[in-house]
Amino acid sequence: MAVWQQIILVAYSVVVLLCLVRHFIWSWAMRQTPQLDLSSPHIDPSNAPLVTILVPAKDEAKGIAQCLEALLQQDYPNYEILVADDRSVDDTAAIVEEIARREPRVKLVRITHLPEGWTGKTNALQQLQEHARGEWLLFVDADTRQHRSSLSIMVRDAIDHQADMLSAMPALDMKSFWECVVQPFAAMCLMILYPLPQVNDPKRKDMGFANGQFILVRRTAYDKIGQHTLVRDKFVEDIHLGRLIRTRDLSLRVVMAPALTSVRMYASLAEINRGWSRILYSAVDAKPAKLWVLQSFIVIFSVLSYVVLGTTIPLLLLGYGSTFVWSMFWLGIAHEVLQETMFARIYRTTRSRLDYLVFRPLAVFVMIYVVGKAIKMCHTHVVTWRGTSYDARLQSPSK
Repeated sequence: MAVWQQIILVAYSVVVLLCLVRHFIWSWAMRQTPQLDLSSPHIDPSNAPLVTILVPAKDEAKGIAQCLEALLQQDYPNYEILVADDRSVDDTAAIVEEIARREPRVKLVRITHLPEGWTGKTNALQQLQEHARGEWLLFVDADTRQHRSSLSIMVRDAIDHQADMLSAMPALDMKSFWECVVQPFAAMCLMILYPLPQVNDPKRKDMGFANGQFILVRRTAYDKIGQHTLVRDKFVEDIHLGRLIRTRDLSLRVVMAPALTSVRMYASLAEINRGWSRILYSAVDAKPAKLWVLQSFIVIFSVLSYVVLGTTIPLLLLGYGSTFVWSMFWLGIAHEVLQETMFARIYRTTRSRLDYLVFRPLAVFVMIYVVGKAIKMCHTHVVTWRGTSYDARLQSPSK
């Protein structure tokens, strides 16, 4: 065997070994990350602080009623719900008003103007919080659904652990083909950038993180970090809120809670491309270096096995069965098995459908495109989201 072949074999063996090591890292990470489910302790009804639930909604007519009905069914005894109709052009406001007429706990706040320097969601939440009376604030998105015990368990957990902010990682509610194929992989990419054991380590000041689909925060802590004013220009304000909590030496806790909360983020491939490129762009503060590392990670761990097997299988079929080719073939098989079983574990964690594992190559190449788009955005700084376009400095937002 030639020296160059030996070098390739050793290098690829290291890659495959790292794929095996990832399984142990995943097991360790899941043990280190708090897990909440229906068996977790509930709040004592006699000692339940007032919680204000804040829901920003822009053109959410398709799902806002289901979101609010789930919130209204909470077994938590002491809460109010504020909904922001953020310049919607559909029936969002009318639906919320109809619910508010029969449910005094629901209040609609209409937003007709987006100030310069603000993103739509941060402006909506900033205006909503001005009407909040709660000792705790819960920020949830309009595309989320909460189990009836979600609030009771989350508040109890936050109080028990003296958390100033608790954020929950949900189950992924996926219905369309592309959702089922891409969403679990996309979520994994975000967790590569923000590993949850590091996020929950108070010593890691650089690893503040929160998931905006479910953020429970003490009112006093929220005021201390400057409310949404300090993240007004952020497209993923949740991560930046988590950073502020951490850098202000407040207590941050991120939990896995797929049994308690779920979200349907994007319904189509186009929405996935736009949404995840925006998330990744803002998650790295528009600095592409981490995205290049992530792109390399995807290529090495999720593309290389296809290249190896796509090369060695034809050579073996043509009779070129040298020791080098056979060694690379079996390493490729091991690589693919390790990756497939790794993704199976991720799918189970996010409550995704395992039968879509067969389409993993599609997820890989879609995410390569999405990460590439996010890298491009780091240079153009042009973002269009929810019908509003923003330039690099977030000035003069246009409809």
